[in-house]
Parts: sequence; structure tokens; C-alpha cells
Amino acid sequence: MKLLVDIGNSRIKWTTLDSGRFTESHSFDRKKTGIKTAFTNEWKELTDIDSVFVSNVGGDKIAEHLTDWSEKKWQITPKFISSEQKRFGVTNAYQQADKLGVDRWLALIAARQHARQATCIIDCGTAITIDVVTKYGAHQGGMILPGITLMRHALTSNTSNLTDVIEEKEFKTLAVNTQSAVQCGTLYMVTASLERIVDDLNEQFNNRIRFIITGGDAELVMPLLPSFIAHYPDIVLKGLGYYARQGDRQPRKPEAVEEKKAVETTQGADDKIAAEKPKAVEETKAVEKPKAVEETKAVEETKAVEKPKAVEETKAVEETKAVEETKAVEETKAVEETKAVEETKAVEEAKAVEKPKAVKETKSVEKPKVVEKPKVAEIAKVVEETTSVESLKEVEIAETVELHQ
Repeated sequence: MKLLVDIGNSRIKWTTLDSGRFTESHSFDRKKTGIKTAFTNEWKELTDIDSVFVSNVGGDKIAEHLTDWSEKKWQITPKFISSEQKRFGVTNAYQQADKLGVDRWLALIAARQHARQATCIIDCGTAITIDVVTKYGAHQGGMILPGITLMRHALTSNTSNLTDVIEEKEFKTLAVNTQSAVQCGTLYMVTASLERIVDDLNEQFNNRIRFIITGGDAELVMPLLPSFIAHYPDIVLKGLGYYARQGDRQPRKPEAVEEKKAVETTQGADDKIAAEKPKAVEETKAVEKPKAVEETKAVEETKAVEKPKAVEETKAVEETKAVEETKAVEETKAVEETKAVEETKAVEEAKAVEKPKAVKETKSVEKPKVVEKPKVAEIAKVVEETTSVESLKEVEIAETVELHQ
């Protein structure tokens, strides 16, 4: 049985892993003094512990106390887990991997397993940490906020008129005393910050992200947060369990010897089977060859039958295309002949219209030819010979000549 311990700044959570299954988790306050006594009170009844795995963000001193106690009680040195660059399908976004808090690292490992979308882990402890991991295990980074306890301690420690705040069971939005006012104000500050962060992440990931909340103050802030934020109180212990199970995959030495014998025996049997296989293969091949020949012939005959059909279909298609093309050509010629006839008619009609006009114009032009040149000469002779004709007649004759010309 394995003991899993999550040491925080103010509380210690633990559980056991028995035959690969988690048992019920427990927690107790981390006191400044008497820590070994607290270990004894919690774990004195535990037996058959074969290993201890620890997530520690509480400092080196408590790690030394736990190591001393465990070695005296079970003769076991605890294994303290530290953040790594990559493990269990999760890649750390920090350049210096060990600078990421081990509790955050283990939460990322547990959250990523079997996740179908990105996951945001909100850990409400003494400090509030927020981390995001994609479904592919890529850590996107995170942020750290002061927790409710730190905020209240800052107010009571640095303000003379304020004393320690006592947690009230009934929450009131508007307090009627100083202690309740501090309680209410710090709670609203935390939840308002978380709501804004949730909204921004939903927008950044197109609402394809789930939210998980854990930590000692998770139950305190959950009533003021959206209901879709899931509560995973033991997520750090779940991540620690992956490291604890890792040792179970390595077989023990006696089992390795038995496996070796089993392999040798199996190999001997395989050699016999391998010797018998060629005969069986040869017989199978001999049987299969005639079948293959028959199948080949059947395929060739089928192809031979199919080829004429294909040729006939091709010819039919080509003949159909030729007929269609011939029809198209004939239709085109008919259209062209029709257009030619129409154009000829139009030309003839136009000529028929123009002919009368031409005749009229010709006649009007030919009229002056009525007066012929010889007549003009004869008139001239008459004029010359008949000098006694009156001047009036000469004028009229001259005008007549000019008109006919």
C-alpha cells in the first residue's frame, strides 16, 4: 500500500493507494509546532505501507520532519516529486520546469488525462493559482492571485482597527460589522476576479474549455461562481497517483526468471511449429496453384467476353455521336440557307424599290436631249440669214436655247 501526501501552505491532505485504487482522502491543519505529533495521530494505524510519495510546497523544514518520521515508523524514505519538463503526456510551459509549483504540475497531469478539450484548473488555497492545459497536454501557462486568507490577513495585519476575521456560516452581501465586512469584501474580490478570468478564457478558447476548481477555499467561493465549474477536491493527489503507479510497471526479479523460463519453453514449442510449417505451406501452395490457374483462366475468359461488349458499346457511342454531329451540321446548313434566301429577297426588294426611282431620274435627265444640236445650228443660220427678224424674236430664241442647254 502506498501513502500519498499533499503538503500545502496551511493544510496537509493524504490518501492511500491500495492495489492501484484510491481510498478515502483525509486532511488536517499544518501547525507550526508539533508536526510529528500530527503525523502520528493521522497515520499511526496505517500498516503495510511500502512507499510514500509526496507533493510539497511547504518548504524544506517540513520535508525533513516527514522524512525522519517515515524512516523511523516504516523504514521508508519518502519520494518527493518535483515538476518536470515533460511527463505523462503533459509539457511544461516554464523554461525552468522546476520553478512551476509541484502542486500545479500534478494538477495538470491529472486534469489532462482523458480530457477531450482544454482544461483550466483553479486552485483556491492560501494563494489562488490558475493553469490551462490543452487536450494535447500543452501547458499554456497560468497566473497567481492572493487567496482569501492572505487578503484578510493583509487587512487585519496592516490596519489597527481591524482584528482577525471569524468565518460566519451565513453569508450577507451587506455586512453590519467590521469582521463581516472584511469577509464579504474579500470573498467578492476573489469571485469577481475568477468570473472575469473564466469569461476571458471562454472567449479565447471559443467556449471549448472546461473549468475545474480545487483547494481548501473552493467550497467557500463556489456559491458565487458559475455552476459549470466542476469541483475536484483531490486533483493533486490524483496526479501524485500517476507517479506512485509508475513503479508497479517494473516486474520483480523472481517474476523475471519465471518469465524467462516461460519464454524458453515457448520458443522450443515455436521451433517445432516452425519446422512443421514449411511442409504445410508447400502442401497448401500445391493445392492453391490449380485454383489460382483456374481463377486466372476464368478471369481471362471474363475479360475476353467483356472486351467485345466494350467494343460494341464504344462503336454504338461513336455512331450516335456521328449521327448527332451530322444532324447538327444539317441544321446549321438549313439555317444558313434560310438566312441566305432571306438576304437575297431583301436585296431584290431593295433593288425593285430603287429601279423606279432610277427610271424617273433617268427620264428627268434625258429631257434636255429633246433639243438636238443640229436644230440649234439651223436656228443660228436662220438668225444669221434673217437679219430682219425683230430683236424681240432673237431674245426669245436665245432664251429658248439657254433653257434647252
